Amino acid sequence: MSEPLPQQPFTPDAPATTPGGGCGRPLLIGCGILIVLLGIAAAVFVIKAKDLFGWAMAQFEEEVVRMLPDDLTTEERQRLDAAFDAALDAWDASEADPVALQRLQEELWQTISRNTDKLSREDVAKLTRALERVAGVESPDEPEAEPPPAEGEEPTPVPAEAA
Repeated sequence: MSEPLPQQPFTPDAPATTPGGGCGRPLLIGCGILIVLLGIAAAVFVIKAKDLFGWAMAQFEEEVVRMLPDDLTTEERQRLDAAFDAALDAWDASEADPVALQRLQEELWQTISRNTDKLSREDVAKLTRALERVAGVESPDEPEAEPPPAEGEEPTPVPAEAA
């Protein structure tokens, strides 16, 4: 005869069922409320974006002014102030160059995040040029860009040594 099979350690019962489907309803309600709140926050951000940008620029300007070098001339200081004002005016009029805004953001972040107490005059000049680019103001120390060729006109070739 064959040996009896060893007794199973447990007897399988019918699987337990949970009444009501678990926590689906509270989870859906919570996620719905979160989505509504995020939508409201996004709408407020879009509506207040200009004010938020102006506030952030004022904070950056205050920090930059605190870090200005002692040997900065009055003309350089006035040019920096005018560049901040022109950038804010261009932003308010929705005329700011988006690429220049991104470059300005990088320049501001690099300028502010240094662990120095004072900026160099070169740092101030770079920051001023970045602000002027946002506003579309031509900088006196940058060469003028050639206007794009008219329709049907051939572009002017760039000499090899200049490229």
